[in-house]
Amino acid sequence: MITLQMKLSDIVKAYPRAVDIFNDFHIDYCCGGKDHLLDALKELSIDPKSFMDVMNKKLADAKNKTSNGEVLNVDQLMDMEVPDLIDYIIDTYHTKERRLIAEIDGLMNKVLLVHYEHHQSQLVSLHSLFSDLKKELEEHFAKEEKLVFPYMKKSFSESKSDGYVKELEDEHDAAGDLIKEITACTNDFKAPEGACASYRMLFEKLNELIKDIYNHIFTENSLLFPKYEGGR
Repeated sequence: MITLQMKLSDIVKAYPRAVDIFNDFHIDYCCGGKDHLLDALKELSIDPKSFMDVMNKKLADAKNKTSNGEVLNVDQLMDMEVPDLIDYIIDTYHTKERRLIAEIDGLMNKVLLVHYEHHQSQLVSLHSLFSDLKKELEEHFAKEEKLVFPYMKKSFSESKSDGYVKELEDEHDAAGDLIKEITACTNDFKAPEGACASYRMLFEKLNELIKDIYNHIFTENSLLFPKYEGGR
């Protein structure tokens, strides 16, 4: 049973389908996973009772439906050892997000050029925000794959301390801030009326990337890092 005093990360661990509901309400369960549900709702000025009614109904309905989206297999991930979970993160999230970044980059430049005259205020801002996110993610991937993750694989059973987890969490927060700006800039990924297929595809791909990043950050912040620090 979900309560308002539960942490967002604990809710997702117990009810992975809650991710879709949190996304609908723009509740940050990845970087803000340590926050309690009640505090998150207050920050967004969402009525707790109304939210709980919606969540309970949607979760009940979801039991009898097949999800069209990707549902986190939290139980499986929680059973993984640190090295296996690291490999999963690289193979699943890094690989997919690199592909999406490349696709979005091409679409972004195409749409910016074609629609600059009529939508420059949105597209110039979006282009800048995406460029910042792309840089943040690519540097983050390199740092994890070449430095931090190999170190974690070797040291997760040792007792010596390091600051890598805090560094990665700070980088996740920076990416989370950019994601919120992109969401606002795109009007929650709603393309302008009469937008062409490329414009709509750009927003769809951005939305797909953002949802994957949310799951990615949740997997690291709420599953990998506690497991790593708990084993030391």
